[in-house]
Amino acid sequence: MRRKHYIINIIAVGLISLAACKKSSFLDRKTETLTEDKVFADSALTIGFVNDMYAYTGQDIVLQRAGYITSPNGNDWACFDEQTSLALSYYSTPQTGVIQGTYTAANYSLNNYWTTYYRKIRQASLFLQNIGKTPISAVRKNRLIAEARYLRAFFYIGLIRFYGGVQLMPDAPLNAEDILVSKRNTYKECVDYAVAELDEAAKGLPSALAQEPAEYGHATKGAALALKARMLLTAASPLFNGKSHSTDAALLPYITYSASYNATLWQKAADALKAVIDLPDYALVEDNVTRPGHGFWKMFIKGRKNTEVITPFVVSSGAVSFLGGTNFESYRFPRSRQSTTYTFCNPTESAVENFGTKEGKAIDDPASGYNPNNPYVNRDPRFYFSIIYNQAPLWKSGSGTTLVPVDIYFNKSTNALAADGIQAYYTKTGYYSRKMANDSTGTSASIERCLPVIRLAEMYMGYAEALNELGQTEQAVSWLVKIRKRAGITAGSDNRYGIVSGISQTAFRTLLQKESVAEFFAEGHFWYDTRRWRTAEVTESKNIMQTYISKEINGTFTYDRTKLALSVNWQPRAYLAPIPQTEIDKSATLLQNPGW
Repeated sequence: MRRKHYIINIIAVGLISLAACKKSSFLDRKTETLTEDKVFADSALTIGFVNDMYAYTGQDIVLQRAGYITSPNGNDWACFDEQTSLALSYYSTPQTGVIQGTYTAANYSLNNYWTTYYRKIRQASLFLQNIGKTPISAVRKNRLIAEARYLRAFFYIGLIRFYGGVQLMPDAPLNAEDILVSKRNTYKECVDYAVAELDEAAKGLPSALAQEPAEYGHATKGAALALKARMLLTAASPLFNGKSHSTDAALLPYITYSASYNATLWQKAADALKAVIDLPDYALVEDNVTRPGHGFWKMFIKGRKNTEVITPFVVSSGAVSFLGGTNFESYRFPRSRQSTTYTFCNPTESAVENFGTKEGKAIDDPASGYNPNNPYVNRDPRFYFSIIYNQAPLWKSGSGTTLVPVDIYFNKSTNALAADGIQAYYTKTGYYSRKMANDSTGTSASIERCLPVIRLAEMYMGYAEALNELGQTEQAVSWLVKIRKRAGITAGSDNRYGIVSGISQTAFRTLLQKESVAEFFAEGHFWYDTRRWRTAEVTESKNIMQTYISKEINGTFTYDRTKLALSVNWQPRAYLAPIPQTEIDKSATLLQNPGW
């Protein structure tokens, strides 16, 4: 006998209205206990049921996730880049266990993705099963159906990118008494299912240009197609396309799209990426007149909506405390600029070294002019918009509009640390982050913002990557040039923005991987990228060092990069996350990922 009612814990969420400047977002929550019949008999509650799912689409990009994500070891105080070699958290967990390889499938700190995303998948399916009951107009009902299909695919893709092939649940949600045989679908089945769902969702979603202002933050056609393109690019990448980290024949179907290399997967990805690029809805935010790379800075902090963001995670000035208003700045900036007792997302030298020079040269290029004894001059403009380094100019209370240098050093004249030097709960690395933060105003100012889950630059970079893998390296160069031009890198006499003429496929691949860090630092990309590229065995295997800076008695600075900040124990099993041990224990037919 099927139960007639479910008890639903629903988060009722206010819709966003840009036109009316309402101070609400998907994160402004109120929890109620409601029955299924009550929810779907009320149009406002039905819409709130959908809105709640959007509140879980920013888990890779929020700056700190305590209370928003709970791990088996307590709250996760880190941004997602702090699970990699690019940044360190002020707090030891969960990063230490991830980096040092001490977690097991039973206590893996990121197991919350499995439980959270499957819960949201069920929520989407429950909505689709019951939407016919709700007193909503046919037009809006059709759009909400498309949104629910998009959201269900979004959460499946979140699982697929993390675990490989997962179990595809029945479209009709199960009842409590239904028996489920736990068995993973193949990676290919999962990717194909998600791609097909996004194609169908795109048919019922509005373009970004036609979307009503009050609906900003909801899925659009472009968001569906961009998510599809991201998934196909991942499936074409080495980890899933003929270069698996495992040779276990029983597991390969669950962790690869193709066990042998298949070049056509790159073409599928290229076609999907170009389809998004060709939409009239989007354009890079570019402004190199105000200052080099100003458009890159402006795109993150000047209002919620712009032409580049395809999939926004909307945050308002009245949202949850750790995301709203200027708390983003408070959690990013050094202690001398804010009143909190800790800072998040301390960039490492491993991140900093990916930012080249303003001429587009890598810092290890002998022709770059890079000087390790004066390392912060003449750098890629994105460096200055992403990293707070010693003597970086930053607004300070009481200084009016003057930007005051940040002191991150040990002062040999006084035998003491400067205000923001390396110490517990300040910085562990010698750097602070200013990515996506408004660095020219005080943290008392109110800021409306959205965080870019997917933006057009990702489509450009992905398209360049796919073209290069298809042997069309010069065509790939033209798309990377667009990214570098917007970044404020100088064109050079050849208008190649630092990219050498006749660059090889291999050299371009390396260049693009570094460029990706410079472009997307602290946006939650690197975890997935360094795994899908199968470069994690290099990028994630080096111990993380401090950049310890001393101010000499004569006033000059010296840089010591030999002090250990965090030891690293990279293990190949970390290419995929472990399926939670509690799930494995439930069924002998649910296979664990290799090495776990």
